[in-house]
Amino acid sequence: MINKTISILITDEMLVAGSPKYHHCFRYYDREACVELTDLIEIHTLELPKLPESTDGTNLYNWARFIAANSEEDMDMVAESSPQLRQAVVRYRELTAEEKIRDLYERREKALHDHVSFMNWAKKQGLEQGLEQGLEQGLQQGEQKGLKTVARNLLSMNLSIDDIAAATGLTYKEIESLRIIN
Repeated sequence: MINKTISILITDEMLVAGSPKYHHCFRYYDREACVELTDLIEIHTLELPKLPESTDGTNLYNWARFIAANSEEDMDMVAESSPQLRQAVVRYRELTAEEKIRDLYERREKALHDHVSFMNWAKKQGLEQGLEQGLEQGLQQGEQKGLKTVARNLLSMNLSIDDIAAATGLTYKEIESLRIIN
């Protein structure tokens, strides 16, 4: 036995241009022989833009209004039409509230993750900058130490302070202080 299959297509577009109806039910049908293949397959279309402003008195209309609702007022009006729709509106609001809470949670998690990523990046940048500055500072200190060693050697060779200053770039005072230490 084959079970009946019903497909429902709800759209915010116009599908059946030649008809003002918002609901259509299609079946497999041979137009030439005027024979329906089976009544076990149906395709229902619900075109939301074709919904009339006032009710046609059907449950389908009320459910279509629920699906098409764009505001809280629309939802409240739909909820008044039947107990089932009132229950659907309540459940919809619960679900969307849960979605909002989940969205807030996910945004907070993302913000925390972004903060940690930024802090790690900043730490890395700071470390690189610090190493660069420290290396530069260390090179400058090493260069100064080397120049002072050369100046001591030149002093021990009895060269004049003017010649040593010209050769090393050290100041007269720096060279004099090396003479005192020696």
